[in-house]
Amino acid sequence: MKSKFWGFFILITVSAGEIFSVTPNFRIFPSINLQVETSIATHPLNPQIIAGSCITDIYPGGYTTGAYISTNGGNTWTGTNSIRTSSNAIISTVGDPTIVIDKDGVLILPYVAPSPIQGHNDFRVGVSYSTNNGSSWSATYYVPGVDSADKIVSATDGAPTSPYYGRSYIAYSEKRGVYLSYTTNNGQTWSVSRRVSPSLNAKRIGASIVTGNSGEIFVTWPYIYSSVKYIGFAKSLDGGETWITNDLVIPVVPSPNDFRFNLNLVKLNGIPVLAIDKSGGPNNGKLYIVCNQGLGASSPAEDDYDIVIYSSSNSGSTWSAAILVNQSTNGITRHQFFPNIAVDNNGAVNIMYCDNRNTQTDDSTEIYLSRSEDGGLTFQDIKISDHKFKYTQLSSSERLFANAPYIGSYFGLACAGNKLHTLWFENSSGKYQAWYSSYQKIPDVSIKIIPEGIYNSASNKLNRKDSLKIFLRSTQMPYSRIDSSYSVIDSLTSIGLYNFANSVSGNYYIEAVHKNSITVWSSTYVVYNGLSGMSYDFTNIQSKAYGNNIKLIDQSPVCYGLYSGDVNRDGLIDLPDIQLVEHDAENFMIGEYDTDLNGDRIVDASDLIIIENNSQNYIYVITP
Repeated sequence: MKSKFWGFFILITVSAGEIFSVTPNFRIFPSINLQVETSIATHPLNPQIIAGSCITDIYPGGYTTGAYISTNGGNTWTGTNSIRTSSNAIISTVGDPTIVIDKDGVLILPYVAPSPIQGHNDFRVGVSYSTNNGSSWSATYYVPGVDSADKIVSATDGAPTSPYYGRSYIAYSEKRGVYLSYTTNNGQTWSVSRRVSPSLNAKRIGASIVTGNSGEIFVTWPYIYSSVKYIGFAKSLDGGETWITNDLVIPVVPSPNDFRFNLNLVKLNGIPVLAIDKSGGPNNGKLYIVCNQGLGASSPAEDDYDIVIYSSSNSGSTWSAAILVNQSTNGITRHQFFPNIAVDNNGAVNIMYCDNRNTQTDDSTEIYLSRSEDGGLTFQDIKISDHKFKYTQLSSSERLFANAPYIGSYFGLACAGNKLHTLWFENSSGKYQAWYSSYQKIPDVSIKIIPEGIYNSASNKLNRKDSLKIFLRSTQMPYSRIDSSYSVIDSLTSIGLYNFANSVSGNYYIEAVHKNSITVWSSTYVVYNGLSGMSYDFTNIQSKAYGNNIKLIDQSPVCYGLYSGDVNRDGLIDLPDIQLVEHDAENFMIGEYDTDLNGDRIVDASDLIIIENNSQNYIYVITP
């Protein structure tokens, strides 16, 4: 079975003037089966490969795991609602599937598994892996040293600079504390689990784990001891052999019921989630923790259900005060929950969560994302949802662990290149299903270009701002148009900023199209970077244009511009263009006309001089 995204990118301009593209929401694997508690992962080396997982109910009255794969950046998906061995046997699982993809492209899927000992009711940590993009999976491998597991999370070390490059890790909660295990052979075998939290028995449900560029391992968890609430934290600098650990790192004011609360008779959660900046930028190595926060003297929350963030610039030795993530609701109680966090390759902090800010009755929700480009100090909100949904209890035949209010604990969020991938579960289709959307910031492409007619040599600037369209074209015949963007050329700098939502990093020709000038191509292909964009200057050197097809319009400073006069847009400046200008000049046309070549809003003899000079030189479009 395959699902496909059929829509188009939706371009969103946020308050800071930045452009983001968000894909319409769609189900990655439409089904009659339950799909809840979603996770998502991207390949460390190939941004086109993405995997997702969730709890399903293939077994009547029981659970198994769904696993799904995209090999084209999330546009289409295939998979199964029940992972199976090569002999087609369903692999029995209980919950908490959190998929990762290691550097070799192996899908590794840890989960809570039923005990391997017949008659025992305790849950263990099981792992299956796939080397064929999820077509089949290895039988359950039981991680040694596990007592009774809950809330399994996973991470893989995808940093080539790490001495532990290629290792994958599992962290989980049990009654003795938070424990960790790792694999060095693509998930085939795992180390004996060892405790990373302090030894005191207390409530620690819901670990989170990340790795650093130098092989560091960081783990965090909620610590609930009597009436005191903290976020605990541990780090290892030697691949998990030894740990620096502390239950009392960050005192918090959690939402009611210890990071959990009820809405619509459903249990919702905001347990701490950890992320790290591995971008190589100014905040490289910075750690972030997001969670729900309630009202309190030390809390920035405006009600009991806000999302806050903490950060550390010294590997967790000290942490900042909490900062509010979601926008203010001006004293109106609104619920934000199921937070997740990812830091993208530009170092931007991205936090995904459910939010009912747009519902008067406070019961229907949407997916939002808050993004920070200053190290988690300030945020701008982006709505991911294109529809609302209302969380309700599962039906009696679908209930997880026979617990009517419980519907799962988390969403999936992962980054690849400059794109963020979100995977959540909701019931807008009438059944809890896994829904997907991606979004990305569209980088600016800076193009400096001057239409000859509107250039003023006395002031070295343009007589007016003007619009221009840029196409990115394939470098292979027939040089197809791949993407396009309009922008306004600034009259002072002659620069326009363009955004290309449908282009991936690669090589392209630039085609510049102006309303009454000869179209020009870049002299050779340019390199477009999906993270940082690119810049190109058509004005400083004649050879920047294909066939040297631009005109010297100033000697000091030396400046080149587009030939003005192709009024009828047929690719050359000739008699029909002159006749159009003559006609409008004879009729004293005043205003916005393509025949007004110099931009003074009057069609007259000055425009005729420009077009007649160029027509005498047989100017036409030159392309590869």
